[in-house]
Amino acid sequence: MQFEYTDFNGADKFFGGAGAAAWSDLDKILSAPKNQLQASDQAGKIGTPIFDPKATNAKLTAAALARGWRAVAVPKKLQMFGKDWDSGKGSVLAEWQFSNYPFLWNNIIRSEAVFKGGTSLAGMQPLDALVVVTKSGRWPSSNSTLYYEQARAQIETVTALDVFEIPIRLVGLTLPPGTKQITAEWHVYPGRYSRAATTTTTERFAVRDSKRAKTGAEPVSLTKL
Repeated sequence: MQFEYTDFNGADKFFGGAGAAAWSDLDKILSAPKNQLQASDQAGKIGTPIFDPKATNAKLTAAALARGWRAVAVPKKLQMFGKDWDSGKGSVLAEWQFSNYPFLWNNIIRSEAVFKGGTSLAGMQPLDALVVVTKSGRWPSSNSTLYYEQARAQIETVTALDVFEIPIRLVGLTLPPGTKQITAEWHVYPGRYSRAATTTTTERFAVRDSKRAKTGAEPVSLTKL
C-alpha cells in the first residue's frame, strides 16, 4: 500500500533519530499489503467498491506480527478507553484507525495518559511515540469513518493549543494523484458484520476522480474491470 504522513509534537525528530529503527519496521509493514476492497452495503452505494477496513486491519496486523510487533494491553486504570492498542514494539505504539472518527481521540487520550503518567505497558519500554494509521479521503468508504485529512485537521487544531504532548505520526493510506488503475484484493462477506470473507480474489479497478472534499482530499470512484 502507498501512504503519506504528518508529524506532530516532535515526532519527526524522534523517528529521524532514536525511533529510526521503529519507523523502518513500520514503513515495511505499511508497504507490504495490497490494497483491500469490498462492496458497499449502504444506500446509494450498494455494490460499489469501497475501502475494506476489516481486511486492511488483518493484513497490517499480520505484517506487524511478522516483525515482532504485537497487540499491547491497555492498563486496568485506562480500560474505559478499550482493551488494547493494535500493535507495539520497543517504545512505539501503533493503531490501525479505520472506524468512526471519534475513536481517534479515544486512542490519543489513552496514549497521552501513558506518556505523561509514565505508566508501564506489558512488554514495552517507556512510551516515546504513537503512530496512527488511517485511510485518505481519496478512498471511497463507509459513511462517518475516519479519514487522514480530517484527522490531520483535528490534530493540528488540538496540538496548536498544547493540549497533548505525545509525539504522533499520522499515516494516511492513499492513492497518488493521477492513478488510473489499481490492483486490489476483493473480499465478499456473507453479512454486514462478518469478519471472515466468503471469497477473496485479486481484481483490477479503474480509478476516476470524483469531487473535491472540504478537507482537501480528492475522492475517487472505483469500478471493477
